[in-house]
Amino acid sequence: MSRLSDAIAKAAVDQPEPGKVPVSIGGVLFFVECPRLPGTVWDGIVARSPAQTEAHFRVGYDTGRATALACVEHGRLVGEDGEAESDVDWPAVLDAISGAELRQVSASWWGQNEKDPNSAVAALKKAWAG
Repeated sequence: MSRLSDAIAKAAVDQPEPGKVPVSIGGVLFFVECPRLPGTVWDGIVARSPAQTEAHFRVGYDTGRATALACVEHGRLVGEDGEAESDVDWPAVLDAISGAELRQVSASWWGQNEKDPNSAVAALKKAWAG
């Protein structure tokens, strides 16, 4: 195998743990799981979430829309018992949680798919530069 093939195979296996954001829905504790997505998948979500406000332009996209799309397409809602809920009505879930909780879910998606990968590249560049 080539160095690139080895790196791609390693990347497929070495996925970080999903972000797990605690949320209260009707007084019941759940966790929204936000996994790291393949770059092309995350880029597609961002492309479908164009910036609309000054705050969005600072980030580069509409974080609320990206959060909703990412949850519907790739999120998991897990109960206190660790079991994933099936047939999740994500729009209803996102409406049922507080604004602070929604921002935490958005931050988790951003961290998994923007901040953490960029930090990993920065660390590799620093190590390479010696």
